[in-house]
Amino acid sequence: MTPAETLANIERDLRASWAPPTDGGPPKTRVCTMNLVVVAATPELADRYLPIADEVAKSSLARAIVVALAPDDPVSELTGEGTAICGVDEGPDTCIERVRLFAKGNMCARVASTVEALLVPEIPTTLVWLGKVYVDDPVFVSLAKVAQQLVTDSEYTSVANLVHLARWSREAADRPKIADLAWTRLAGWQELVARFFDDPKIEPFAQNVTKLTLRQASDKGARLGSEGSLLLGWLGTRLGWKASRLGGALRFRRPDGTNIAVEFGVTPRPAGVAPATLSSVTLVAEHDGQTLVGSLDRDLGSGLDDATKDADVVLWKLTVGDAPTNMHRVRFGANKGAKWLERTLRRPAGDMALMESAQFAEDAVEDGILCNGS
Repeated sequence: MTPAETLANIERDLRASWAPPTDGGPPKTRVCTMNLVVVAATPELADRYLPIADEVAKSSLARAIVVALAPDDPVSELTGEGTAICGVDEGPDTCIERVRLFAKGNMCARVASTVEALLVPEIPTTLVWLGKVYVDDPVFVSLAKVAQQLVTDSEYTSVANLVHLARWSREAADRPKIADLAWTRLAGWQELVARFFDDPKIEPFAQNVTKLTLRQASDKGARLGSEGSLLLGWLGTRLGWKASRLGGALRFRRPDGTNIAVEFGVTPRPAGVAPATLSSVTLVAEHDGQTLVGSLDRDLGSGLDDATKDADVVLWKLTVGDAPTNMHRVRFGANKGAKWLERTLRRPAGDMALMESAQFAEDAVEDGILCNGS
């Protein structure tokens, strides 16, 4: 099917969605405040992400365009369909529109023009790219030209890819600003780590960290994932650490020149939990003859459907010197893809802290850190 035929079919589908009800009921009302374009590197990923796009489109009042790419398919074809999704803002007759596109083979090169023809004019466009980003990819370049914000998920790529993408974004004023889903997922971890040093009496410990342990849900010998890398970068940039090598070994130093012991380990990954998900953080600091130990341990799988559906639970613990341990459980909320995308869309794009943390992480882990702890 040619792009022109695909567009005609989609427009026919959308017109049918807005046809007056035959039972004499109230007409449907279309709402749209943004274009949300989701591009998945495989059809399977597009299928998994479709309900996420639908949920976010409803909450953000967006026209969602979900694109599945299969460039290696021997058949060159572009197919698509459009539909109205109603029930927005608890109004059963208030609806948004969703379009699905499936590009195969050489037709992938023409999908960008089809997407552009489907955008609602004069409203912002956000491009969500699920996969590794190559800034010379003609599909990416064409879609990025019409987007004001670009959302990636470095879980599907790497921190290095995120750094290169940020550099590309800065090279021209008309290029989209960058946001990252993995960075959004770290917001709760960052807040809980900062709480270790909330008390003014404890604050000096932040500049005297002696050990950091990061664990992720993966097999032994797996490379450090994006969440652990970005959290390491955030801690390093906030606390003024420097990464260096001695005899090939990676070292981290505080501003006063003291080495920090950094360990990377693993915990068992339950079924349904994404690979390399951050599972545990432990900080040890020494100040004025006392030792501070702060830890965060995630109850992996606590947000899965067969467990506590609306919870992603973290155990927060803090011990300072001989004082009793302060401990409580914190719920991040539902561990769902739609929640993370909604939060990312509401956060400022081009976050300088993200760019600094990604750069620190890339410089520190460019050789690929392996997580071998138990």
